[in-house]
Order: sequence, then structure tokens, then C-alpha cells
Amino acid sequence: MSKKRDRKRLWSLCILLSLAAAAISGCSGSGKNTSSGGGRGAEPDPDKVYDITYTGYWCYSDYEDGSFAEKMIEDALNINLTVEKAETTDTIDLLLASGEMPDCMWTEEKTLSWMQAQELIRTIPKEMVEKYCPLLLNYYDENPLIYKMILNPENEEEFLYLAGLTFQFVDYYLPGDCYRYDWIENLGIDLGVNVEQVSDRLYVADNGIELSKFAEIMDGFVNKDPDGNGKNDTLGAAAPDWGVGNIGQFYSAYGFAKEINNVNGRAEHSYAMEEYKEFLKGFQDLYARNLIDPEIISPDRTLAWDKINTGAAGYWLTSVNALNSWAVDRPPLTLFDRDPNAKILITPGIRPDGGEVRAAVNPTPAYGRFFVNRDVDDEKLAKILQFFNYSILGNGDKEIVASLFFGEKDVDWKWDEAGEMPIKINQLNSGDKGTWSFSQFGQTEEVTRWIGEEELFRAGGKYWSAKDGGSWLKWQHRPYKEDLANETKYGDIFQKIRGDLDAYVSNYRTQAILGQIDVDSTWDSYLAELDRLGYNTMMDELEKIPPIEEMIEEYEKD
Repeated sequence: MSKKRDRKRLWSLCILLSLAAAAISGCSGSGKNTSSGGGRGAEPDPDKVYDITYTGYWCYSDYEDGSFAEKMIEDALNINLTVEKAETTDTIDLLLASGEMPDCMWTEEKTLSWMQAQELIRTIPKEMVEKYCPLLLNYYDENPLIYKMILNPENEEEFLYLAGLTFQFVDYYLPGDCYRYDWIENLGIDLGVNVEQVSDRLYVADNGIELSKFAEIMDGFVNKDPDGNGKNDTLGAAAPDWGVGNIGQFYSAYGFAKEINNVNGRAEHSYAMEEYKEFLKGFQDLYARNLIDPEIISPDRTLAWDKINTGAAGYWLTSVNALNSWAVDRPPLTLFDRDPNAKILITPGIRPDGGEVRAAVNPTPAYGRFFVNRDVDDEKLAKILQFFNYSILGNGDKEIVASLFFGEKDVDWKWDEAGEMPIKINQLNSGDKGTWSFSQFGQTEEVTRWIGEEELFRAGGKYWSAKDGGSWLKWQHRPYKEDLANETKYGDIFQKIRGDLDAYVSNYRTQAILGQIDVDSTWDSYLAELDRLGYNTMMDELEKIPPIEEMIEEYEKD
């Protein structure tokens, strides 16, 4: 354990021993965060029923008021929950703009700087988190960069918000692309990689497919009757899921990752790199040769799923954790179910000829932001922290956690013989009975195994799971830079220009892939427009902070 972590635990002990004498200010800070007291001695009234309004993941328009999970929490904590339904960033914005921010909320969409600028949130005294959520700080101690994200830089005795957890994005290699392996076998294509059969119809490659080989496979899928039906009716690559950034998995073929990259010592988003220009030209060529789905620009991912499920297309982008039952509505699971002859090959990605796969990985297991309304006083905050601790950590009781993810024990799930793994009796969708609606951001290592290591996934664990020594993990790279602690104006600028910037980048990408523009002749004007929109001003802010790897080294050294 590092000296830094030892010091943090010693500090925690000292705080607990000196509660009676300590006097910390909960009102200090930026002025954008307020606290109605220092938190010292704040306790909820055990005889009082507290009304708490809340929104979070899966609190959508079809959320069932009075759900099983909601009632379970209310009964355990003597609270009355009102779930505000907010399905999209737009509906969340409307909710907040109306002055009706819930008492507490989980979000990935709204940044700290935005919430501060709107003066919506209060700070959370550290000693109250230690009192009501002690298990949470153990995870923060083991991942100290999280402290950098959530501590108030003007008063390190308080948090600006609380971060949730998921180990999916740090302990696993998630990006994966899938091929119809039975088609590849029919065509007799030598992939140039080692392939292992890990389950009945699931195969895994030990390396990425080279770009030129990928083009050869797509040509075979389109032009050489891979399914043997005597018809020219098959497609190559199905449309990626543009909404969640699956398109970034193609970037590996051109030697870069979808996150912020190091370009000669300067941080650059992928869409401003010379390598991105080559990606656009390459996919323009693939599109012109009819090797990728003509509907590749469609934002509707179900169109791609349908083409895979019906045997119309032979390649798609996914994530390896889609081998678990939470993804029962999409391929590969739907394809396995519909076509008993289908074989699937998963690879870590496409790589440049003679080069390596490049994939992005999160710098910490922090997941989501839990904000508290500025009008919440310390007494109610204490109750909200009890709610937080119960919902994502189950007060340390794994049966509570399992029920908040999977539903009613012995109705929807039961323990396996070892009492370690929940076994589903009924396959609930996320959000059914309020499952996941409160617990989404509490994915500890144990929960991550529960929801992400079912039998088919575990079959390939030696490739993509850290605990199994996953051989693919060596190709993961953290973002070059990220303003974890909001030390610069990067986030503020990004929020201001995001709409125009995203629209322009998306439109240019579409025109390029569809062959409507010449990328070489328009590239300089494209970069000039990015600059006009504020891109370079935004990226100049990241020059003020060190790279992620240097931050990590500094914490380990301390």
C-alpha cells in the first residue's frame, strides 16, 4: 500500500477520534456550493419519515412508481421516495431549469462545473461521508485519483459530489468486434491470427485483424456468397452504434484511440488528428466498394442488430460484456438464439498492417456523479447519505445489493450453491421492478462479477478479464489528459461549444464517409472551422495540467 493511502487512512482515524472537538466549515468553497452547516454531529431523527426526491439511471418515463426496489428502500430507511422521471439530457435540463432539482440525483450527463454555474448543488462534509458511507472511502483510498475529482479544492474537508463505482471499465477489455466465423470458414480465409474455440459456437482471436485482411473479409462477405445460399444478398460491416461511440473502435485500425490522444506532446481529440483524416479516407473507400452497410450513418442501432440477427450482415461492433444476459435483446445472444448454425468470432479490434490494436480504458473506476441539492440541510443530508449507502453498497449486505439489481429473492433470483453468485429465476430487464434504478452506480468488484461474468463471458476470460490475466489488456491506454479535478476552464468551454462542435464533426464525418466531399482538399478548412468554434481554445486549457500517467505516478510516489 502506498504512503499516500496510509496517510489517508490515518487521517480518517484521527477525524473519527476527534469528532467532538472538530469544527469544520461546510460553507466555505467556491460560492457555487452551499452547505447549511459543518455536518458535525448531524443525525437524522429516527422517528421522522423523510421525504426525498431523486432521479437517476433507469428513472425513465416508464419507471414504475412504488416499484419493488423503491418500496424496499423506503421500508429499510423509513423514508418516502419520489422518483423524478428524466429520460434524456434534454429532459434532465428541463427538470433542472424549472428549479425543480431533486434532493439528490445521479448523472453522467451533467458536469460539476455546469451544476456549480447554475448554483444547484451543495458540498458534502467528509466526516459525514465517513460516518454514513465508510465502505465507499475504502474504494476511494484504493483509487486516489477519485479524490482529485471530488474534493473541494478550496476546502479539502468536503466533497463537491460523490462518485459511484464500476470495475467494468478498468478490470476488463470491453471493446470487441464480431464476425460470422462460419462465413469465414466457408470462404477459407486465413485470418493471420490464432483462433481458439472457447465455447460451443464462440471463438476468440488472440490478436486484432489487420486492416487489409479486414477489407478482404468484408469483400468475401459481400461478393462471395459466404452463407452458401447461391444469392448475392449479404453485407459486410453493419452500422455501428454512433450514439455510444462504437465508431471509435474503428480508429484502432489507423493507430489511435477515440479518447484524447498525445500528438507530439499536445492533447488532441481523435477527430482533430491526421490519423482521423486517414480513417475518413479509408472508410470512404470501403463505402464506395460497398463493403460496409449503406445505412452506416443511421443512428438507429436496432437496424444493424436486425441485419445481424437475420443473417444479412456478417460483422458488427459490440462489447465483450454483451455476452452476458443483460444484452439478451441484441447480438450475439439474439443471433445464437435465432440461428443454431451461427458461429461467432470475437477479436480485440482491427489493427494497422504490421501495427497493434489500440483501445481506450478509463483512468479510474469512478462512475457517475451523485449531486445533492443546495437547499438540503445537514440533517436531511445525513438521511440522503444513508440512502446513498444502502442503494449502492447495501450497507455492506450483499443480499440487499443483489435484490436492488435482480429483484425479489427466491422470486426473481436465488443464490448459487456456494452462496456467492445470484442465479436469475426471472430475466428482468434493467429498470423492471425498479432494479438498477437506484443501484446502477454501485458496481463494486463483486457486483461487476455478478452482472458481467456469466458463463459465456467467462469462457473467454483469459483474453479480456484482469483477474484471469487477460492477454488483450496490454492494448488498453488511458486518455492522455483529462481534467479530473476541474482545474482549468476546459469543461466550461466544452459545455458552451459542445452542441455546435458535435454537430459539425458529425456532419463532416458523414459527408466524408459517403463520398460527398474530398477529405484531402477540405481538411484544412475543417480544422479552421474547429478552431473558429473554439476547439483550440478549449484544448489550450488542457496544456495547463499534467498527463494522466504523471498524475498517477505522483500519487504512487507520495
